[in-house]
Formats: sequence, structure tokens, C-alpha cells
Amino acid sequence: MANAWLIFHYTHGGDTWEYHTEGLKEYHLLFIDPKEYLLNIFHSGYQTGYSGLFSSVNSYWNDLKENLIVKLLSIFDIFSGGYYYTNVIFFNFIVLFGNVALYRVFAAIYKGKENILLISCFLLPSFLLFTSSIHKEGLILLALGITIYMVYNSLNKKRISITGIISILFCLLYIFLQRNFVLIALLPALLAWLLASSKQYHPLKTFVIVYSISVIIFFAAGMISPKLNLPYYVAQKQLAFLALKNAHSAIPVDTLHPTLISFVHNSLQAFNHGAMRPYIADGGAAPFLYPFAIEITLYQLLFVIFVFYQKRNNAFPINDRSFILFGVFFSLSLMMIIGYTIPIIGAIIRYRSIYFPFILSPILCSINWKRAKSYKY
Repeated sequence: MANAWLIFHYTHGGDTWEYHTEGLKEYHLLFIDPKEYLLNIFHSGYQTGYSGLFSSVNSYWNDLKENLIVKLLSIFDIFSGGYYYTNVIFFNFIVLFGNVALYRVFAAIYKGKENILLISCFLLPSFLLFTSSIHKEGLILLALGITIYMVYNSLNKKRISITGIISILFCLLYIFLQRNFVLIALLPALLAWLLASSKQYHPLKTFVIVYSISVIIFFAAGMISPKLNLPYYVAQKQLAFLALKNAHSAIPVDTLHPTLISFVHNSLQAFNHGAMRPYIADGGAAPFLYPFAIEITLYQLLFVIFVFYQKRNNAFPINDRSFILFGVFFSLSLMMIIGYTIPIIGAIIRYRSIYFPFILSPILCSINWKRAKSYKY
């Protein structure tokens, strides 16, 4: 609620209030023309129809990302009477299931670390900020949490129900419709996790092999069909962001071209932007970045402490080790994609916020805090 109030009074509403306004229109449409309300989400107003699945502009599929949230809010409006702050409560209630699902998986791995996991799965500042407001991040977290929880438990039990399969497929479809590049990053991570756990393969070797093959497919798929030219769509996404005007936290980037050489050339910059920014100095141009700069600096400090004071534990079952690697590979690959495509620090902060728990939970739970406090290496 406090976050919603701050967004309204200090950012003039932003996307979340635009969603609310459009949701109210849909809510009123429900009573004026119920048939149109039920069917308009399937209508394309573009001459190209339903083409442009990966397009970032002028595409039914790009508009659908917002339309799904608007339609959800219109359902909330039936029970809230169109009151925004009540909708925020409804939204947070359903998103909380994603947090809980993620927490329960980590709690099953790091027994006795529940208090630490409450922080890493619920209370990380940018994570809390952007999942508690009405944005795509919260709903993507919900779908991710359900998927991960069901896969983890199915691998432990060595069986999965039809309901579980349907739930996982529905969540994957929703992730694809909200942010297709998240699913593209998720699939190789899921495949490596499934292979390592179900076949008892060496987890790290499995992830390295699967990701190596995935990179080859990523650059080679366009040879099969121009519609599968994934590097082209990534480069176009960067262009779409570069076309945005009046971004207060825009940063210079090298133009990305759909070639292997260009991706390699931009890789260090992409990692820097996706995982390291904002710097404290970035707050000089945009003061709202200062808290986020302090946050990311603290995370980097935690990583340094982890390197020197980690507790080495090789007793984890293969499924647990595979899940930890899943989180690391999945999160870092997404931060790379974000760094390649987004030249606006504010957007980078929001887009990557929901992936910090996958990296910070293992780090926080693996630090030998007693040894770290005594400064003994």
C-alpha cells in the first residue's frame, strides 16, 4: 500500500496507474457489452494480424503483455468497486504465492536457514518494491515460483501428476506471453536441471553442455527460418528501447547487431549494465538511483564475503545442487539479456529485480558468518 501511494505521488502513477485506468474501462465494458469484454483480448487491430510474435512494437503479442494485466485488474474491479488500493491488496495476495513457493524450495535445501531465506525471498529492497506494485514482475514471479516448486517436488518424488504438468505448461505459457525472452532463458536452465537430477549426471558439466548447445541453437536457428532469427529480435528489442524519449536514467550503449561478433563485442558491457549498475556516481544524474546503487553495492560486497568465507558443503543431493545451479545460470543469463537490450538504468533495475533471490539465497546461506565476523580467512 505504501509503495502504491509513493508511486502515485512521486512518479505521477507510472505504468501501474495506466493499467488501473485501462482496467476500469474494461470493468465498465463488462456491464455494457459482455461479449466484447470476453472477446476483445483476442482481437488484433493491426493489418499484419497476429504476426510479429517477437516484435517489440506494433504487434498483437506485444500489446497482449499489458492487456493480460488490464483484464486481470478488471476482474479485481468487480470485487473492489474500482478502488486502486484494494486492487493492490488483491494483486499482492496472489503474487505472494510465488514468494512462498520459492521460499519453500530454498528452505527444503538450506534447513535451519529460514530467517535468512525470509530476507532473500521476501525482503530484498528492489525485489519487494517491484513485486508489490502492479507490474509484470510480480506475475512472472508467481508463474516462476509455481513452476519451480512443482518441478523440484516432482524430481524429489520421481513422479508428476497430470495436474502438475498442466500447471507447469500454463505457467510457462504465461511467462512467454508476458516476457518471451524470460522463457527463452528459462528453457535451457530447466532442461539442464531436469537432466542432471533425473539422470544423476554431474550438475555443473550438464549445465555447461546444455548452455553451450543452447548458444549454438540461438545463433544457428535463423538459418532454418528467418522467423527463428533470435539474435535479430534481441537487437530489435534494444532499438525499441533506444527509441524511447525522455528517459531520466538512459546510458550510452554500443549498438547491438544480430551477429555472433557483435554479441561477443557487447558481452562485457551487457554484464556490466545488467549485473553491476547503477554505480553510486549514476545517482548524480538521477538521484532516485542512489538507493538502488547502495543495494547493488551491498550485493557485490556479499559476493566478496562469500568467496572468502563460504562453507563448503558437498553433501547436497544432486537435485538440490542442480536447482542451485539452475538459479545461478538462469539469473545470470537473464541479466545478460537485460544488459544487451536495455539502455535505461531504471528499467534494468525493475526487470532484473525478481531474479536476485536465485543468486543471493545460496550466497547468504553459504557464508560462514562466525568466521567472517572474526575476520579469519
